[in-house]
Amino acid sequence: MRVQIQMFIAALVMLFLLPVRISAQDGLSGTITYQQVLRYTFDNIKKAHGENQQTQYWIATLPKEETTAQVLSFNREKALFTEVETEKEARPPGLQRAITYENSLLPPRPVFQKVYFDFEKSQKLEQVEYLTRIFLVKSDLEAPAWKLGSEKKKILDYTCMRAAVTMDDLEIVAWFSPELPVSLGPAVYGGLPGLILAVERNGETAYLATSVDLTPPSEGSLLKPDKGNKVSREQFASIQEEKEKEWKENSQRGRSQGENYHR
Repeated sequence: MRVQIQMFIAALVMLFLLPVRISAQDGLSGTITYQQVLRYTFDNIKKAHGENQQTQYWIATLPKEETTAQVLSFNREKALFTEVETEKEARPPGLQRAITYENSLLPPRPVFQKVYFDFEKSQKLEQVEYLTRIFLVKSDLEAPAWKLGSEKKKILDYTCMRAAVTMDDLEIVAWFSPELPVSLGPAVYGGLPGLILAVERNGETAYLATSVDLTPPSEGSLLKPDKGNKVSREQFASIQEEKEKEWKENSQRGRSQGENYHR
């Protein structure tokens, strides 16, 4: 038994040493539903208002998290990750106001709507809303530099293994199942020798699979996004850099005007 385990681990290590081609393997296809967990601290509102009791009380009454349903549909040639609109719950008005206010205190951030994978062309297309505009950001499929761990756990009766990577200063942990030989996962997470069924960011669950259906999805659920301005990854990064610079300059100008007004 020990020899078999050692051989299994050695085989997985070899997989990590070889270039990973992100795809659905062996004709496997299906639909995975995930629960996405969004958490809110409203730290910037707290910082902006200091110890103001009214603001502190308002924030204390707000929900600290909400969940949405996301779905990943795939076959041998392509895959699509998107939100399940029919299961989207109406956001409480108070929470929406707080999120809008919190975001206004931060540099503009893109909101991902869909991620489309073309395995034959080895390309990825992300539909993104950024400053009220829609972009289609094209890039090559690339696997993050995952580090394999020894821990295992069960998710939906599938044995999952642990892998970790640092992305954008966040410690990302993915739980993937070699029993499902698909190098995909929720959102942009993938590139492992098995389907990712859970993702943690800095120790907190961000995505968790709630169902696995290995019935081939309909073509209608794998449509390539076509709404938005087509840009490369480099072009979109340049747009972000320019808009963030504008936001910082406007914020500094606003603070200077406020200081002059109170003098």
